[in-house]
Amino acid sequence: MNTSDAEFVEAYLRAGEIAYRVKKSVVSLVKPSTRLLDLAERVEELIRSFGGEPAFPTNISVNEIAAHDTPYVGDSRVITEDSLVKIDLGVHVNGFIADTAITVTLSDKAVKLVEATEEALRKALTSLSPGTPINAVGRAVEAVAKKYGFNVIKNLTGHSLGRYLIHAGEVIPNHFTRLALGKLSNGRAYAIEPFLTPGKGYVEEVRTSTYIYALNTGFKNKQVTEEESLLIKTIYEKFRTLPLCERWLTREFSDLSRLRALLQSLVRKSVLTAYPVLREVSGNLVAQFEETILVSGGRIIITTNPELNK
Repeated sequence: MNTSDAEFVEAYLRAGEIAYRVKKSVVSLVKPSTRLLDLAERVEELIRSFGGEPAFPTNISVNEIAAHDTPYVGDSRVITEDSLVKIDLGVHVNGFIADTAITVTLSDKAVKLVEATEEALRKALTSLSPGTPINAVGRAVEAVAKKYGFNVIKNLTGHSLGRYLIHAGEVIPNHFTRLALGKLSNGRAYAIEPFLTPGKGYVEEVRTSTYIYALNTGFKNKQVTEEESLLIKTIYEKFRTLPLCERWLTREFSDLSRLRALLQSLVRKSVLTAYPVLREVSGNLVAQFEETILVSGGRIIITTNPELNK
């Protein structure tokens, strides 16, 4: 499918506008005793009601969980009184993605951490212009983290975005490194997302908790069963290479235990990539804020928050 430059920009801006509207509604939804499942489904319902589609399952990561946690079918987990809740949501319009996140704290214990992370994102965004070296982002984020006495999560990064691709190849570290050699390029979109913690600053996979999957680009249908082939076809038609979760497949595959077995089998066959829940290694709190930028027409457009545009 060919898309003109004007359509490309319009789709990114529309996705960002929807994400911004949803994000502004989310804060009031984060309350004690709220089920994670109800919250995720409400976020995704809002995205669709505003004319977009979820670009990935809504991530609701609480306390020491940093990312990749989305509710599963029958999930009974609830937000507790003193939770630190990260909501990472994505919107796509015709495959063009807006990726944004906020952190809401329900107690005083993490106020400083939340403030520092939000400030780190704002400092990073104000340092950007077309052609800016990617490692300028990490320099800005790390400086704010150090000022507040926190660490950045070094093995979680921002990333470039592609059409139907949430990670399009470029990584944007949240710490300064000379190995990040690229520059912000015209016609590209990027997710800028600092993660800060009072902990060690690394995350590890919780391999027993995997709720998000994505179809690998260039996947091959070799040695798959007829049932697996049907699942692959369903995933591609509905999501292409965007992340997905079991909640989004139960209409076509009502036998939940069978669906889970098929997903695991396709992971083993390298047709799907699995994204386990990510936890801060020392069990410390993690905060996250994120905006999507589009480099276009010689300027940086923050698609997911018009209030921040210069």
